Amino acid sequence: MQTLEGIRKRIDTTADLLSVVKTMKSLAAVNIRHFENAAKSVVQYAEVVDDGWKVFFRNAGVVPHSRTSKKAVIFVSGSDQGMCGQFNEVVRAKALQVRDEMESEGAETVFWTCGERLKGGLEDAGFEPELNFRVAGSLRGVNSLVLEVEQSLEQWQRERRLDRLAIVHNIYTGAEGFEVEARDVLPIGRAWEGRLKKAGWPGKSLPATNISDSEFFSSLFREYLFVTFYGAMVQSLAAENAARLAAMQVAEKNIDELMEDLEGKFRETRQAIVTGELLDIVSGVEAVIES
Repeated sequence: MQTLEGIRKRIDTTADLLSVVKTMKSLAAVNIRHFENAAKSVVQYAEVVDDGWKVFFRNAGVVPHSRTSKKAVIFVSGSDQGMCGQFNEVVRAKALQVRDEMESEGAETVFWTCGERLKGGLEDAGFEPELNFRVAGSLRGVNSLVLEVEQSLEQWQRERRLDRLAIVHNIYTGAEGFEVEARDVLPIGRAWEGRLKKAGWPGKSLPATNISDSEFFSSLFREYLFVTFYGAMVQSLAAENAARLAAMQVAEKNIDELMEDLEGKFRETRQAIVTGELLDIVSGVEAVIES
């Protein structure tokens, strides 16, 4: 039987652990709202960029859709933090599925990863990512990360003629937690282009520009990449915290149950000790009387 002191130490340790879990749960909830607000903001900014595309299409006409290479990059974003369940595993599985689909269409694919754990998971599956980026932990870090990715894409395009780009990441889905999403970034979708061409201008005054079509396209294209990757990164961070919140909720329930069990054992052990002491006293009294 465990000693009363031993059970008390376990109760104290469990209480400390419960305090840590509740703190992490609160931080995850705050971070979800923080990154969710950032995701909503970038959606609003994307609408402004779309207005810019409307101006481009009105003045210039079309986006080039030439395909000069079979090279394809699959950018996969994960997490390097623990206690978020199957967060990396579902992203990796989806990324491998996207790769199989692209390979079946004749593309030569390579992986770019965001996160050491995800990189290791793909290596275990037999695929060595060509580039790996650190996972951002703040909105400032997301800005730096997106800039780094854009620079890598520009270099890749100059040296190897990138044809296709897909991005795979988790997205926050509210009360349901998160789910994995995969979408094509390049080439720019014709359906998207057609929708913006047909969309009317929101004001009465028609827009005009004083820069060349090529400069205008380059600026819009950089903004297109920015809102795409920035949105993906903040969605992934919100989803990561949602996964962590769910894990902490399960942990809190398990710790509460353990605490209840330990407190029950503590009461039983204390009662057994008290009963034993009373029996010793009674036995001593009886022995004195008999003598």
